[in-house]
Amino acid sequence: MNPPHHFHVPRTALLAVGCVLISSAPAHLRAQQEPRVPSHTALGIIDTVIVTGNEKTEAYVILDEMTLKSGMSASPELIEYDRNRIYSLGLFTRVDIFYDSLGTKRFLLVDVRERWFIVPVPILGFRDGDPSKFFFGGGLLHYNFRGRNQKLFGSAVFGYDPAFEFSFSDPQYDREDNLFLGASISASKVRNKSVIQSDLTGDFDEQHYDVNGTIGKRLNLFESAGINAGFHAVNIGSLYPGRTVSPDGKDRYIYATASYVYDSRNLREYATQGSMLFLYFTKYGFGESDVSFSRYGLDARKYFPLGGDFSFAARVQGSLVSGGLVPTYAHVYFGNGEHIRGYYRTIWEGEDITGGTLELRYALLGAKTILFSAIPLPEEFSVWRFGISLALFTDTGLAWFRGDKVHFDSFASGYGGGIHFLLPYGVILRTEYAWNDHRIGQFIIDFRGAI
Repeated sequence: MNPPHHFHVPRTALLAVGCVLISSAPAHLRAQQEPRVPSHTALGIIDTVIVTGNEKTEAYVILDEMTLKSGMSASPELIEYDRNRIYSLGLFTRVDIFYDSLGTKRFLLVDVRERWFIVPVPILGFRDGDPSKFFFGGGLLHYNFRGRNQKLFGSAVFGYDPAFEFSFSDPQYDREDNLFLGASISASKVRNKSVIQSDLTGDFDEQHYDVNGTIGKRLNLFESAGINAGFHAVNIGSLYPGRTVSPDGKDRYIYATASYVYDSRNLREYATQGSMLFLYFTKYGFGESDVSFSRYGLDARKYFPLGGDFSFAARVQGSLVSGGLVPTYAHVYFGNGEHIRGYYRTIWEGEDITGGTLELRYALLGAKTILFSAIPLPEEFSVWRFGISLALFTDTGLAWFRGDKVHFDSFASGYGGGIHFLLPYGVILRTEYAWNDHRIGQFIIDFRGAI
């Protein structure tokens, strides 16, 4: 069940931020064609940009991520912004940018050190942080196929929720028209996540099969839009009304998603400035089966540098459904995927969902690139990036079904603080302590990315 909760943390602050982000972000982001980075010290005009160290990576992959171009004025703030954006590509262990001159020519030198691009990926952990849900496996990832930032990935997972997947993506398969594409195929056996259904008949498994493809266009440095379409099949042996739309426990349907993304974050895994807006609409079923419903969603994030190594982050996310029956496997949750800290392992279930987060951060140790030489390692593995931040946060959220009466006291909320570690290869380790709105505390260790 979804019990009522009494809201004791700053609910109005979260709602106010949410209203600002949702109402003002689209118009503001469309008009913003370059980041609003403070530029206090102009270094001079750039005559040319030179890229070095990219033994396998095409230079355009790096240049296309930069805001600084020939003919523009460089500043330390803009150089640092571009350095973080290049690092966010996930292709390099080190990125340095220098402004210099040779005679009358003034140039920007971008010097990178590439990762090992073919990487075995160990897969190990506990689903939703629950020790009883152990899974293990492995995969093989090619970060930079053909030197064009193309991704090839295959994986197999065993234990809890076994699955296999193979995917390919090319962020710029047609550079002239700035088109990107991707495709994936997957199969999984998923333990039912619905507490409501488990209370009725006990746990049961769902078999999912999916194949899909994506095509889209990068509109400019920060904006892109795309369409994803695919075929999905679900088999559920434990029959019960609502678990599938089809009465035989087998749903087969086509789906399609249209999406828009604006992303000007300086460092995607742990941003301190910029914005991100993700809007999508998905239609499930086009008359070929009994499945027929739609989902509308958004994820809006804003990051404010406050000076003195402080920054502020805000996020509002949610989705709503319309149309026919939404089967159990398409429900949305807090406690599975999305979490409310303070209720980290508590599951709320619904057809619709909304949530918000505020975080105040202090960079105790700003992200630093170091050369690790204590033990002999290949060059690609000897350059590591570390950072440590302190954070105070508050979360709120609600999942509900159509027809439910929703009011402020329906929301669950939590607040607390913690230490966030930026680890090599873009991994974020969060160690936190949170209290919920009944002042019950819990300790959290999480490898999820920051907001």
